[in-house]
Amino acid sequence: MMIENIVCTGCSLLCNDVDVEVQASSIKRTRGACSHGDSRLKGFQQNRLRRPLIDGTPTDIDKAIEATTERLKSAKAPLIYGGECSSNRTIELALKLAERLEAYYDAPPSICRVVIPIQEELEIKSFSLDEVLDEADFIIYWGVSAADTHLRHASRYAVMPRGSVVKMGRESRIVATIDARESMTMKISQHKILIDPCFDTRIAKAIADLVDGYSPSLDDVTARQIAILVSDLKRASFVALFLGSNILRCNYCGETVRGILESVRRLSARYKCSVHPMAENVNSYGQAKIMWKTLKTCSPYSFKEKKSAEPLHVLVARQAIDFVLAINSDVLTQIPLEASRSLRMKLACTTELRSITQENSVIAMPIKILGVEAGGVVTRTDGVNVDLKPFITNDEVPSEEEVLSRLLASI
Repeated sequence: MMIENIVCTGCSLLCNDVDVEVQASSIKRTRGACSHGDSRLKGFQQNRLRRPLIDGTPTDIDKAIEATTERLKSAKAPLIYGGECSSNRTIELALKLAERLEAYYDAPPSICRVVIPIQEELEIKSFSLDEVLDEADFIIYWGVSAADTHLRHASRYAVMPRGSVVKMGRESRIVATIDARESMTMKISQHKILIDPCFDTRIAKAIADLVDGYSPSLDDVTARQIAILVSDLKRASFVALFLGSNILRCNYCGETVRGILESVRRLSARYKCSVHPMAENVNSYGQAKIMWKTLKTCSPYSFKEKKSAEPLHVLVARQAIDFVLAINSDVLTQIPLEASRSLRMKLACTTELRSITQENSVIAMPIKILGVEAGGVVTRTDGVNVDLKPFITNDEVPSEEEVLSRLLASI
């Protein structure tokens, strides 16, 4: 059976024009999906965890939830981790669970967690990708190679399509890529600017200075490249800036993002400007946005002390936590090796697939595949909420929202 126009959860673009052919609860073929989406949709039945596990022994979901409840209650300093691959409702439940336990909460590093607080503080707008498609005539990819991470970003929204204002599509848009290393995205860019690592703030300021008529202090080659870019920029009307996770490699990435956004605020006096973090996972934006809305911080948080805390790997290093509940997040692959070794067998997890975290968890609870077997609302990389509708039935495992709801009710 062919099902048309499903929402693809292969990345945070959440493309809603993908068709899938379903046979016997598996997806045999996709139409319109990129390679990331095709891999996600066709491969979800592979490497599944079919039954809950306690100490590696198969059990039922009731006993797994009961065991997780007891471990969380008995822990002196628990931590809830994840949300980047979960629905908005699941993230809200995870935060409520952490609050009730007076636990820590943390999630994987994300450019969204850096950009959103600074963007709101500086009151810089973020228009939808649909508005970018229609109106944006100057596209800047900064610290990201969308051709590798968000494969349909340029072809579906930012570069190729013809819009209501940008009627010629690609021919009417100028594309600039600024990064510390060469990328595939530079092949579709008129302006390709390679910069020294963590040199981003100076480049952003130089662009704003040139637009305002000042001379930046840069080396001759870079200054010439910036001058050529600005000559095109001066003819633009709508500038869309996409910030990527390569910026996180800077030791002071918050200051780097602030410097870039302060320059964007200067540009917004002349142009319509829109800033978008390129969310790394399907709901990285939603995780950061909900955390900001709830706690007014996107940093790791201690509900016991009611303030920002150190990240997970630092807490592990100084033995400040004794149990972690990972919500559909492969936490052991996201922290330093020494910290991951210390966390082994101090974990419970919800998981769609088998993973390193699941293999090293005391309790592992399988869940429905979000966007395939389970519905829910997630937030696209431009901040637009998208309602996922399940199109395959699976009554063998619960949804993650159900698991978190039951954990919250039992504590």
